[in-house]
Amino acid sequence: MIESMLPLLVVIPLFGGASALFGKALKSETLAYFTCVAAVASMAFTGVILILLGPTIFDGGVLTYFLGGWPEPYGISFVLDGFSWVSSLLIVVISLPIGIAALSRRLYGPPFFFFLLLLKAGMLSVCLTGDLFTMFVSFEIIAITAYVLIAYEKTPAGLVAGIKYLFLSSIGILFYLIGVFLIYRDFGTLSISGISAVIRSNPTLGESPSIHLAIASLCVGIGVRTAFIPFHTWLPEAHAYAPHPISALLSGVLIKVSLFALVRILIRFQVIYLNGLLLWIGGVTALTAVILALAQSDAKRLLAYHSVSQMGYVLAAFAAAESLSMSASFSHALNHAMFKSLLFLSVGTAVQMSGERNLYRMKPVGRKAPLLSLVFLVGALSISGIPPFNGYASKTLVFKSTAGSSAVAFLLKATSVATIASFIKLSRVFSLRKTSEAGGTISGPGVLTSISMVFLALLCILSGLFAFPYVGILHKLVGSGPTPVLPALYTVPKLASTALTLTLGVGLYFLVVSQPGKKAAAVVKSYAPDVRSVMLLFLLGLLGFSAVAFF
Repeated sequence: MIESMLPLLVVIPLFGGASALFGKALKSETLAYFTCVAAVASMAFTGVILILLGPTIFDGGVLTYFLGGWPEPYGISFVLDGFSWVSSLLIVVISLPIGIAALSRRLYGPPFFFFLLLLKAGMLSVCLTGDLFTMFVSFEIIAITAYVLIAYEKTPAGLVAGIKYLFLSSIGILFYLIGVFLIYRDFGTLSISGISAVIRSNPTLGESPSIHLAIASLCVGIGVRTAFIPFHTWLPEAHAYAPHPISALLSGVLIKVSLFALVRILIRFQVIYLNGLLLWIGGVTALTAVILALAQSDAKRLLAYHSVSQMGYVLAAFAAAESLSMSASFSHALNHAMFKSLLFLSVGTAVQMSGERNLYRMKPVGRKAPLLSLVFLVGALSISGIPPFNGYASKTLVFKSTAGSSAVAFLLKATSVATIASFIKLSRVFSLRKTSEAGGTISGPGVLTSISMVFLALLCILSGLFAFPYVGILHKLVGSGPTPVLPALYTVPKLASTALTLTLGVGLYFLVVSQPGKKAAAVVKSYAPDVRSVMLLFLLGLLGFSAVAFF
């Protein structure tokens, strides 16, 4: 039966990680390296499994496999539908080039690839699991492996960032467990499909105060992993100080997997009343995080805040609850995975080449590595929403889906202006200006890293050029109802609006790098909430998600 292939999506990465760990016992460095190559190659095999299962999913089928033959609610089930197929494909398509880039120059040993594959297995399990408790276990696997990988280089900043991530994610998962307890107490099952069936048959049960509290707890618990405001405080350090491939994976894939899990729960549990709150959280997250990004002088930290900001677009598009919302939300999430992974790999390589993280002190690498500058340009134009790159297409859909809320749409437009200013600021690192030799640890990106970045850059271009068929496929897999009429992308008003946004972004850049702008940036950069403030934000988030049900 074709369903029996589902566990392979999780088992193959586990065996791949085991092969890498076996390399640690080998005395030959060459043989140990090839075990790492085998681990990365296993990522491709999960892609093959998804392709084989694809026709069934495209025909509207849903595949379910019960581990050990134990059906729900007694056993663990894996469910593959259009939603989980797209989520799983994202993990494979982005993690494979990142894994290839990590093989470059043999900078990372077998333990690194063991935890990398374990992290991938945990993310796939989150996407496929059919019950809330297995999702909890999968989130914990992700937390432990991500902590190890963030701190892998054992730098002081990396160790602190890893511990902060582990601590805050552990606090977040406690909220999640509170929600699981309340749901099990009232529904008697943790099966997502089972809970959905009970809510459909008895709507009043889904309206009880305890269920509202349970949903709020789940939102806080998963919200910490997704890192939208006010649950974002762990992300800038974790993404900034992790090894560069891990920064790309955390930003490109991990926070998307968490958001997709949250969206799946909200849809299946028919939680419509949170849409208004989530819409505003998305808009505020986008603008607040981009302002914090503008203030940064650390190149990777600037990118990290943009990860928070772009998730605001994704969340706002989903919460708008229009016919185009799911397609807009998912297309921007997938596009963000492509260009942000590319940006972290290119900027991380530039940091290694220059031996410096402060973008005002980094030696430009454009002359030494023109290909690196070119792929960075593709990523920068994509995230800035410049046609014909993918960010332009998906942002157009986001703006269309959020047009019903003029205030949120304004916040997202303002975010676009600040995003352009940020990447003009960051582009100085890749200029062709002649400078003295930099004192970094590498002289160039290396062949494998270059291949990975070119692959991601091509994805950014192709998903922009073929945006309509791409979004049409996404809607078929994750949307509902007939395919909505997609807005024309290259009309004169839209291109004029983009030109105006670009002009304002250039003007904002000059304001930011002026002396008054640098003083303002120093004030913004001093924003650093302590642990008590973070806990207060978590509690306020819980109260907010709970209270909105009664208004």
